Amino acid sequence: MNIQKVNIFSSKIAFGRKLRKDEEQDYRENTIKPALDFLQTKELAMIIHGTSYPQDKNDIGVGSPYGKIAAQLIPFEILHGFNSNQLGPVGELNSVRQYSPYKSSVETKNTLFIDFEKLTTKEYGNLLNCEDIENLTEKPLQSDKNYAYSNFANAFANNKKLLSKAYNNYEEGIKNNNPEILKLQKEQEKFETEQWDSLNYATLFHILKIHNGTDDFTKWDKIDRNLNINNNDDQSIKRMAYLKKVYGEEMSEYRFGQFLLDKQIKENTQFRKGLDFKYISDMLVGFSPADEWAHQDLFLKGYRMGCPYGGPNGGIQKWDVPVLNPKKLFNSDGSLAQAGEYLKYKLDDALTDFENVRIDHVLGLADPYIYEENGTRCGNISTMPDIDPDRNYEKVLEKIILPTLKEHGLDKFTPVWEDLVTDTPVFNRIYHDENHLPGITQLEYKKAEGMENSPNWTLIGSHDSDPANLMIKKEWVRNNEAWNPMYLAGVLNAAHDSREYCKKIDFNDSERVKAKFAEMFMMGKKIQVSFADFFGIEKTYNEGGNDANPNNWKLRLDKDFEGKYYKNLASDNPTAMNMPEILKLAVRGKTDMSIARGEYDAFDKARRAEKIIEKLEYYENILKEKE
Repeated sequence: MNIQKVNIFSSKIAFGRKLRKDEEQDYRENTIKPALDFLQTKELAMIIHGTSYPQDKNDIGVGSPYGKIAAQLIPFEILHGFNSNQLGPVGELNSVRQYSPYKSSVETKNTLFIDFEKLTTKEYGNLLNCEDIENLTEKPLQSDKNYAYSNFANAFANNKKLLSKAYNNYEEGIKNNNPEILKLQKEQEKFETEQWDSLNYATLFHILKIHNGTDDFTKWDKIDRNLNINNNDDQSIKRMAYLKKVYGEEMSEYRFGQFLLDKQIKENTQFRKGLDFKYISDMLVGFSPADEWAHQDLFLKGYRMGCPYGGPNGGIQKWDVPVLNPKKLFNSDGSLAQAGEYLKYKLDDALTDFENVRIDHVLGLADPYIYEENGTRCGNISTMPDIDPDRNYEKVLEKIILPTLKEHGLDKFTPVWEDLVTDTPVFNRIYHDENHLPGITQLEYKKAEGMENSPNWTLIGSHDSDPANLMIKKEWVRNNEAWNPMYLAGVLNAAHDSREYCKKIDFNDSERVKAKFAEMFMMGKKIQVSFADFFGIEKTYNEGGNDANPNNWKLRLDKDFEGKYYKNLASDNPTAMNMPEILKLAVRGKTDMSIARGEYDAFDKARRAEKIIEKLEYYENILKEKE
């Protein structure tokens, strides 16, 4: 792995032994990097969705993966061995009541991610001043907790106030021929030309949901339900003229916000490129109400996508996700039809300004589980020949997804394929037998043993899981073979007597969690770790399958994430990941395994490992020191 040289921003640390500046390079280059190289770790990504990024001193209400705070978090991650972040979907949220990123838009981005402090700079024409931001945002309260929660209602309100003020200043600057603002205007014109159709549809939907008081377009009047920007009939022309007259400034402000965010995304991309740090986007399987409204003719009427298990009373999960009409995926000559083109656009967009992609719920691209909105029929689409007579969904991976990845320079082994699904014979044939695609190995309920050569991404918990320190409290986890103390002790001590270590992890949950992470690093080559696990936050980001949980999608990092990380490690009961300690266990375990197997170079590995372990142990203890 390539871990870049970076400077870590300073913050006040209480009670935790932060690495000194003169130690950072030795820690990174001579300790963490050699250990990861020894373990043959190719990728190490932190799972952290955009709104979970740390609080700012003047906080809008949610985090952002693009602004100043992101530029502080990323070097901290690099220091500890990470080379990428797994984000969630970053599309626009259409309602303050629906803030799951998996309900976000395909075509427009989440303007809650705008870093308004950048708008106080000359580059942005000084559209705002510091007083504007201080007056219209909130200062996070001091807290002993190592986490915070997003406040989406505040975020929407604060974003609206700041964006309106910035837009008014933008308009004034154009009138006054402000050179910096005129430069921004040219950039916006170029942006709008490139994004013309999608931006205009999104703008119109934004206005119509305000006008109608809901983003549920099925409840709108007929004229608004079917309004099309390309219609030339008298009724549509009159309606568009009315909306522009009443909401013209709101429409311009909306497009301005999309432009600002796009500009900051591209700046962040260049910043990350300089650090060789990647963002993995998330191509959600679903579509937002805005996407569905703009492309109503591409979706299957009367059906939605869901999951056959995990719902109320053991029933199906009704995701209320629209399903692309299989009859509109391909033309008779095999070329992409309108729905196929839209799906390709969706993946293209997910890879624009990102280096990799997580493909959400792959089953939904090959054999989706669908149900009638107003009936009882349900099942995988392969069992419904009347709906997909030409078996077009079976062609999607080979004809759309894989070629599009190739266009972006990605082979089939690079993406994070989310295959944690109910298998079907059709899916297994397409996914495994024909295309030989990798997936995710989730160690929450699996052993990592035998995974040394697996192309899968490996994780203990996803964004829908409890952090490991909470997992282990559940009886089904504690008693699962994947967490069995004898198994873990044996894997990590294959060439030594493991009985004492087995007792240690049997009676100490924290030690068993460390052993589980060490197993993952020992066996996996592409690894993901949730931000809650790394920072030792004993809260769940999203309780999968329970939409009633009021804290779903809200967990985020505290403003003093660095200080509290080190404080946690130096406490009497640390919950955060001490990377040298975990890697030490993994390196020692890999060495033992090599000796136990009688590999020809086992003792050469042991000599290399001895020096690595010595450095790891040194920094493991430093991170446990109190300030």
